[in-house]
Amino acid sequence: MASEKEPSVGVKVEEQPEGPFNLLHVTLPLPRLFHLPEETRQHLRAARRERMLAMRSLIDAAIKRLDEGEKPGHKAG
Repeated sequence: MASEKEPSVGVKVEEQPEGPFNLLHVTLPLPRLFHLPEETRQHLRAARRERMLAMRSLIDAAIKRLDEGEKPGHKAG
């Protein structure tokens, strides 16, 4: 039986040599849910949604900083 490669999960920051920004790479595998029990599928969908909401909050915070004129990497306070 051939073993399947485990999907990579994570966040990686790629520093850019020029400019004010680095790159954020996010890997979120999306499992095929058809072979799992319904309750398991519901929990996995909810967890996937929560990960996406977490990413949205990061994006919203970055947009807010841009709107407020804050430089990246600088904490307001």
